[in-house]
Amino acid sequence: MMKQYSLRKRLVVGTWLLLIVALLPPYLYFDKTLRRDVLLEAKARAAEDVDTTYWLLREHPPFPSYRHLNGWVTELSRRTGTRITYIVDGHVLADSDVPFERLSTLEDHANRPEVLEARTGALGTDVRFSATLGKDLIYAARKVDGIAGLDPGTLRLALPLSVVHDRLDRMENGLVWAFLFSLMASGALGLVVTRPLLRGMETMAMAAQAIGQGEYGRRIRDIPGRELRPLAHAINGMAHNIEQHLHQLNEQKGRLEAVFNGMHEGVMVLDAAGRIESMNRALTAMFTGIGNKLGATPLEATMKPELQRMVDEMLISPNARGTSMQTDLGEGRAFEISLVPFRDASGQRMVLVFHDISEREKLERIRRDFVANVSHELKTPLTSIKGYAETLLEAPPSSRDQMAAFLRTILKNANHMTKMVNSLLVLARSEHKGDKVALTGVDAAEVLRQTVRELEPVASRKDITLENGVGAGPLVVLADRDGLVEVFRNLLDNAIKYSPPQTRVSVSATAADGRVTLCVSDQGPGIPEKSRDRIFERFYRLDRDGDGTKNGSAGLGLAICRRIVMSHGGDIWVESPLDAATRTGAAFFVMLFSPRPEDEGTGADGDGSDRDGPGDGQGTPAVLHAATTKAMHAAAATPEAAAVVAPVADASGPSAPEQGGADGPGGQPRGA
Repeated sequence: MMKQYSLRKRLVVGTWLLLIVALLPPYLYFDKTLRRDVLLEAKARAAEDVDTTYWLLREHPPFPSYRHLNGWVTELSRRTGTRITYIVDGHVLADSDVPFERLSTLEDHANRPEVLEARTGALGTDVRFSATLGKDLIYAARKVDGIAGLDPGTLRLALPLSVVHDRLDRMENGLVWAFLFSLMASGALGLVVTRPLLRGMETMAMAAQAIGQGEYGRRIRDIPGRELRPLAHAINGMAHNIEQHLHQLNEQKGRLEAVFNGMHEGVMVLDAAGRIESMNRALTAMFTGIGNKLGATPLEATMKPELQRMVDEMLISPNARGTSMQTDLGEGRAFEISLVPFRDASGQRMVLVFHDISEREKLERIRRDFVANVSHELKTPLTSIKGYAETLLEAPPSSRDQMAAFLRTILKNANHMTKMVNSLLVLARSEHKGDKVALTGVDAAEVLRQTVRELEPVASRKDITLENGVGAGPLVVLADRDGLVEVFRNLLDNAIKYSPPQTRVSVSATAADGRVTLCVSDQGPGIPEKSRDRIFERFYRLDRDGDGTKNGSAGLGLAICRRIVMSHGGDIWVESPLDAATRTGAAFFVMLFSPRPEDEGTGADGDGSDRDGPGDGQGTPAVLHAATTKAMHAAAATPEAAAVVAPVADASGPSAPEQGGADGPGGQPRGA
């Protein structure tokens, strides 16, 4: 315990303890003896006073009543300075310190120690605190047998101890002050004696502290005593050695930090307990907030139990060898983690190297998804074509009408494949152009009116009314005309296809703050809430009738619309249902920007991509654009695909028989 205090405090405290041991026993003995003698003297006086009071009471004439007795004891108490009480069968009938009217409220005194002792005929005494008067008293009592006209009872007298206590307190205070003076004098003497020694030790401590804080050129020159000279020499030698070693370490640290922070891979170093000791800048850039995870476990930093499990296994294994693992850390990020153990003086440690393979995995996933989607979409029509063709070859029907039905089925599936490949080529071309599309001022109102006129025959066959609420005035937007025609054709064709007979399909437009918003609304079955965010994905369809191929759709129309609008710097979204009661109706909105003076005549490099419109937050990644284009070009380059690519090229032209109809490339189903 004493080791925690300074030398000066230890010396002073030791002196104080010595004084306490020397002076405390005599003080306690004297105090105890004095208190006993004073108390015995006070009890003897109380006994004499109760005998005197008894004699006076015996010589007094009979009292007419106890009220007169209470007055007599009150006057006698005032003259003698004592409290006089007369008790009969435990009831107080007279008390010099209590008014006569309140005597009946006093508690029973029959069980008081001095009263019980007095009943035996002896002199009863006791010292205690009086609850009635609120102070300590010495009680003396004796038995009284029918004197002065009083009932037999007990005469009790009480003397206050305050006088005795005051005398004792004055003596104790004097002793305490003398004791405190001795302690203060000894403490002051200790401070004076130790000041020179402590001043020299403080100088040494300051020098050692400066060395510990990096002032390795500092040396101890002033040595306070011969006993401390070896310590001073040892500190000076230690400072010299530390200065040399630190210089070497700084050189090595600089080289290692340059290599460590120059790596593109994230590096995490673990200590022997498996906690993060350090990391490089690349790792802090990979994981937000990981820079605050020093001292944490890999599980706390990455939330990957499998990584923590491998780390724990390698740390406890004496013959652990380097290994690697792949993991997905969320937000589309994939990493290959190399775990390399090594051993130093602290035990088994480990280095974790994080290789970001997100882009590689993303490209691989895109390739798999594209192949799977295209294979799935081509499999059904190809199976149908093959089945009917084999039937025609092996068992041709005798009926000409049945043969024609087989051929129409083959033609229908071939047209479906043609439309799907054509849509893929349109999507690939739009993605290939990307931000290079040439944007010019286009009258969106005129394009919309022309599209409405072209699709009116299709709407009439379903008894659907096309309402054009755009108006006769121009609505100039910054866009590519062909792309705008493709967007409106797809949206109107979807609205007609999914609207029931005897309903309306409406188009409208608003312009404000340099933006033009065009709307295509219908009274169809609406779009479920769970599908609103997915209908713009490629190959996604609302399969209401349980067979996605019945409507002849490949699920690419709205994906084409989104890609075209996003390449124009605009935005496209859907709101459904329009009628809350029937949960029907859908409205597709296309927002484009009006041209500014600096946009006039913009070409490939002036596409307005720097405008404030929303970005392609849901757009297909550029790698998928390239993959789609390459896949289509590769298919067209093979001899087997020539029969498919040629019809696609024909169908993409304006003279194609299916163009603009319900089965054309723009005729993709909602969510397609």
